[in-house]
Amino acid sequence: MIYLKTQFYTPIELNFINLNIAEAYDKVDGIIVTECDVHHTGRPNDFIFDDYKHMLNPEFMDKVIYLKCELRDKAVDAYEPEKEHLIHKYNEPLMRGHFVKLMKFDDDDIIISVDGDEIIYNESYDKIIEEVKKTNKVKINLNQFFYRLNYHWINKDFIAPTAAKYKEYKNSYPNNWRYDGYLLKGKHGCHFSWCMKPEDMLYKLDTYSHPIYRNCADINILTDAIKNKKYPFDPKIKFEIKEITLDNDILPKSLRSNFFNDFRNEFFNKNIKI
Repeated sequence: MIYLKTQFYTPIELNFINLNIAEAYDKVDGIIVTECDVHHTGRPNDFIFDDYKHMLNPEFMDKVIYLKCELRDKAVDAYEPEKEHLIHKYNEPLMRGHFVKLMKFDDDDIIISVDGDEIIYNESYDKIIEEVKKTNKVKINLNQFFYRLNYHWINKDFIAPTAAKYKEYKNSYPNNWRYDGYLLKGKHGCHFSWCMKPEDMLYKLDTYSHPIYRNCADINILTDAIKNKKYPFDPKIKFEIKEITLDNDILPKSLRSNFFNDFRNEFFNKNIKI
């Protein structure tokens, strides 16, 4: 069996989950969507997927497997910036890896693990699956986008998603299912990082895995960053953005379909109001 596994924790991720489902649907046997009752910081989070699942494309729901991950007695409180290392050591592996406790897998089942905003190209699945069958696990390089769906961060690699046979991690729970394996040549999808409204960025900065950047949780800083293509989180980083057009084949094919018109209009056009 072949699975795509992703995470959900906020409604703004549903457009990306729709993209992943559309790209993966004819290549996998199941699409696992996990939801945790904690944020990355270890603070409580409510299960809300049932309230929003109607936003997913009903044509593809027959392959979606939704899993509730109850982790409040396992995660550590790491809200303060000086505790960020605890997020990466304890909470992230739990949140990405707990799904193995909720399903039965065979040793040679292949699981392609991505975060909510990491989209694998439909045309890349065959190569990924073929390589995992030969080498047991691979890590996948994605094109990096930032703030908007057409803000391509050029000359930037994003190497994080991992595809592996279940047996590779079955004796190492909890495991991140990430940053591991033989690096597959080429780029096989898109990471649409921080493609959200400034007010949603404030929520993310309060709940996600890098509390050291919480000093950027200012609506004016974030609005200015989007408009002027700035990277306030670390000014030393080389942040080169090239605006691309909708017909650019670097974008997933599904994003160019009519189903995503509203999403594109909100986060693609440079003249949108923020």
